Amino acid sequence: MEEFMAIKYKNNYGKVSISETVIANIAAASVMESYGVVGLASRSTKDGFYKLLGIDNMNRGVKVLRNIDGTVTIDISLFLNYGVRIAVVCQNIIENVKYNVEHSLNVGVSSVNILVQGIRS
Repeated sequence: MEEFMAIKYKNNYGKVSISETVIANIAAASVMESYGVVGLASRSTKDGFYKLLGIDNMNRGVKVLRNIDGTVTIDISLFLNYGVRIAVVCQNIIENVKYNVEHSLNVGVSSVNILVQGIRS
């Protein structure tokens, strides 16, 4: 995997570039629509602990990496509600993120990795 650069398409009408931020925003929106999610998480540079992100900077909880074959890998850090079935919720998130990114942007998603940073009641 390499650090992400914009994905580019070319057709008869011109060029299209899709940035990492667009992919991260679609993934973040897909996560927040899922049952059992409290919010996305980001590691604090000050103390190293994960904190819950506000609505303005949700995509900081999503990391997008481009693979050699042109697909992307998406890493998502989040907090879940107490009492949910973690495996079931995470599987639903993976399927939703993969579907929404692939169908919205026509970009292949090789994997979606969920990192549960905490449980909130």
